[in-house]
Formats: sequence, C-alpha cells, structure tokens
Amino acid sequence: MDMHTFADHGARLAGLRDWIAGQGLDGVILTSADAFQNEDAPEHDRDIAWLTGFSGSLAHALVMAEGAVFLVDGRYGIQAQQQVDGADWTFGHIHDAPLGEWLRDRAAGRIIGYDPMRWSVAQMEGLRSKAGAATLTPCDDPFDEIWSDRPAMPQAPVRAMPEAEAGRSAGDKLQWLAQGLDELDAGVWVETRPDNIAWLFNVRGGDVAMNPLPLSFATITAEGAAHWFIDPFKCKDIQPEGVILHPIEAFIPWLKDQTVACAFDPAFTPDAVEQALGESRHAKGLVTIEKALKTRAELDGFRRAHLDDAVAMAHFGHWLSEVMRGEDWPDESAAAAQLESFRARSDAYQEPSFVTIAATGGNAAMCHYHPPAQGSARLSRDAVFLCDSGGQYAGGTTDVTRTYAFAPVGDEVRRIATAVLRGFIALSRAQFPDGTMPHQIDALARAPLWDMGLDYDHGTGHNVGHNLLVHEHPHRIGQKPNPFPLRSGHVLTLEPGFYEADVWGIRVENQVEVVARDAGFIGFDPMTLVPIDLGLYDLDALDAEERGWIDSYHARVREAVAPLLSGAVRDWLITATAPLDQRAPQLSESR
Repeated sequence: MDMHTFADHGARLAGLRDWIAGQGLDGVILTSADAFQNEDAPEHDRDIAWLTGFSGSLAHALVMAEGAVFLVDGRYGIQAQQQVDGADWTFGHIHDAPLGEWLRDRAAGRIIGYDPMRWSVAQMEGLRSKAGAATLTPCDDPFDEIWSDRPAMPQAPVRAMPEAEAGRSAGDKLQWLAQGLDELDAGVWVETRPDNIAWLFNVRGGDVAMNPLPLSFATITAEGAAHWFIDPFKCKDIQPEGVILHPIEAFIPWLKDQTVACAFDPAFTPDAVEQALGESRHAKGLVTIEKALKTRAELDGFRRAHLDDAVAMAHFGHWLSEVMRGEDWPDESAAAAQLESFRARSDAYQEPSFVTIAATGGNAAMCHYHPPAQGSARLSRDAVFLCDSGGQYAGGTTDVTRTYAFAPVGDEVRRIATAVLRGFIALSRAQFPDGTMPHQIDALARAPLWDMGLDYDHGTGHNVGHNLLVHEHPHRIGQKPNPFPLRSGHVLTLEPGFYEADVWGIRVENQVEVVARDAGFIGFDPMTLVPIDLGLYDLDALDAEERGWIDSYHARVREAVAPLLSGAVRDWLITATAPLDQRAPQLSESR
C-alpha cells in the first residue's frame, strides 16, 4: 500500500474521531462482522476495510482520541501490517490479547460506544465481563454519517433449493424447530444467520459473492408460523410456502411487540435483539447443529460436486505441470483465473466458494493471501506454490488446498513439509469415539510439527455448508475448545500447514465426511479427489502405514476420476497417483 492510500485512511480515521466526540463518547469498538455475523460482509458493511485498508475477513478495533488498536488472528498478522498504517494503529492478536483486555487496560472510566446490530449477545457479554471499569453503551452506526459514498445494501434475487437436493422439506424443518421451542418453553425462535434461514426455507441467494444466501432475518413461532424479514425485491419470483414476508426494517419493531418468551442463539444474534425483547431464552447452536448434520441427499450432492471439482483440479494440475516446464510462467492471478475457467466447464458450477488463495514463495506464508489482479507475483520453478480454492456447485460446496513444487526443494523445507503431511495423514486415518469434540483430535495433526518445535497459528478444520458457506458453524477442529460433538454425517475440512514469514508456506487440505466405524467409533472419509503433489516430501521418512494411506487415497482418486478424463490430462492423473514404489527416486538440494 502506498503512502497516498495511507493518507486517505488517516483522514477517515480522523473523521471517525470527530464523530465520536460529537456523540459524547470516548471511543468506539468496531468489528468486521455485519448484522448477520457473516465472515464475508457485503460492501455496505465492509467499513473496517474502508477505514483502514484491511481486506481480511476478521478484525476487531478500538478507536479512541489518543490511540487506536487493530486486532486480527494468526491468519492475518502479516497482511494487517502490510495493509494498515502502523503510524495510526497498534497491532494485536484477537485471541492472545483480545479486545476486552484492551478495553480494561486503555478505557478504564471511559464511555465506549458499540453498534448493537454488529456485535452479538455473547460477544457483548464477554466484553463486559473483561472490560473492567470501561462502560460499553449502544450507539448508532457511525459509518452511516462519515462514509459519504457508502454502497447500498445488495438486492440479489432469491432462488429455490429443490427438496430433492435438500433432502428435507421446509415444512419438516419448521415443524422440528417448533418442537424445539416447546422444549425451551419459548413461543418464538429468532434467527439472524442468513445461512440458517436459507437452510430452513430451502432457498439460496446471492447478496454476497461466493456466499449463496439472502441477507435477512426470520422468526418462527411455536405453532410453526414463519415470518421472513427481507427486502421484498429479492422475493419477487419466489415465496416459500407458509412464510409471511415483512420488510427488513420491521424486524426490531416486530420483536418489541412480542409478549411471549423468544429464544435465539446468543453466539450469533445481534445484541439489539436482546435489548428489544422482554423475555428471552438462550439456545446455543440449535439450528446450526441440525443444519450441520447432512441428509443423504446433501451428501450425494457433495460427492457429485467433488467429482466435478476433481476433474477441474486434474486439468489444473496438468496445466501447471506443462506451463512450468516452459519459460513463460504465469503470475498468481493468471493461475487463479485458469483454475476458475476449468471449474466453469461444469454445468453444475455456480461460482467460487471463496477468493482463490494462489500464492507463490513468501506470499504462501500469508494464510489468506489474495493475489491482486494486476502485478501479482510470477510463479517460479524455484518457489513452492500454494493454491487454496473451492467452488459452489448446485449440489454442494468444495474446499481444497494443494501445495506444488516444480523443482527439488531444500532439505529444511522438505523436512517441515513432511511433518505437515504426516500430521494430515494421521488425522485423516484417525478413528475416535462417536461424539468426540473437535478440539480433542486437533493435536493429531500438529504432533509431527510439535516434535520439531514448530506449529501453525490457525485452525485445523471447519464445517462446510451445502451450497452455502464454505466456513460453516458450529464445528471447528482447533486448539480452542469446541463443545459440539462430531457425528456421522458431518462434512469438514482437514488442513494443517506451516508458514515462514516472507519465505514460504505449505498447507494440504481435503474435505471429508464423518462416517461410522465399528463399535461406536467414527472417522473421516475423503470427499476431495485430488492428487497430492509429492515433490515436497521426503517419502522415505514415512512409515508403512503412512505410505499405505497415500497409495490407498491415490488409488481412490484414480479409480473415480480417471474415467472422466482423456488424453494427456488422464495420463497426468495416472502418473500423479502412481503407487509410491513405482515412482522415480526423489531428488533434493540443500539450500
């Protein structure tokens, strides 16, 4: 980012401070989340990006007259310092030193405003418990006033998700939810997550690129009546049966009129909802838990999507192998565009499931790096290339990462990469009791790196939505506790990695289905059908079981995908999935 852009963002920060003073506040706290707690907000709500220049999906901030604090997680530490002006902001880690501690230490005795539509009930409970003598008070959205050319809210049309693809009718889901309300002794369920609403009503939308959901709110009564608060323009061609439409601005007034207890998930519901209600019940994860358990039809759709994705990735792997043999190497943006073109050949393909992370060399050390359309780095035979990508298909959502080596790598890179691969295989092979919590298996992926005194600062896996969000709640495999048990029918990713700032990075990722094993145990069955580029790894360091897993996985890829290919691409796949004892001896070079 050049200094001219830094100056623009400095002026915007000054405008926010003027607004704070005009409201009689001492500061405000900001979040990258929107009122729907989306990871990817519409342009209208990307106010942290407008204010600071940060393009990542997660950030918190505290702005006061005498200083400003900017917090991100381990995925974005390098990126934040590149995009946000360190002269104006103090950087911190969103988990290691969370916002509540900064409030306690810097805002004691101060009045700090927050937009109650952007912060969830659980977030505000946590912040108030940690903020000490700082006073947190609801305020208006400051960006309505200071962002003069703020984009309008999106109005993408809503489309139906066929019941044959969903596996359950909307009526069945609403009846299930009404029964849940009875158990909660509540008269209304308040739903503010658009992906949950899309699942409940068997619809999809397009308000945010790569996130096929309609931005909206909903309430469902104990009698099964559904009220949908949404821009009516979006529903001009569709209205789910039995659902009453309301304009979205009627949501909070409707809640204020309720005389019965209303239940909601405090982890995602805006704090403004609880403020509007007279009596409320908290039910963490009620809809997200049910949505995460995929139907047989949804699982079949995922499998079809992964076959389509496997064909595209085979074409991409072959293309990479050919183009990197020549001298006209593509840049990162061109490689991402080429992969997108291969996916677009499928009739079921709709759009990417997230912005492709196509990263060479040091850029691969930024977990969520996105190559610029102009001026991105050129791939090189001497640098590893990390590509994390996915697609939205009619039947499901995909997410896969492969890291490629186009020439022999140094001994230290090979040693670390092999540890990542061994952790990936250990978790892929694992079986564990039905109902195991995700965090209880995270160490399986990290142990080989830990043995070397190394680690990675991100989670090891996440739920994936059915033609919905690629990062779906509630399950997360990671070091932080996740109290949602794993069951047969869940769909997750497994994605350990390692990153050396400004030098290189590696991640290997498959999407998997949780399946039943014998005697009350469960494990993972791979949905992703993409060869693992083995040029990075010391295959001789793998034990017999690890080598056997690779051969078994590659045989599965070959059997499923090769019949869908022809010519040179098919030949490439067969070579890329050949048994290890048939591969040419590895070469390495010390660097």
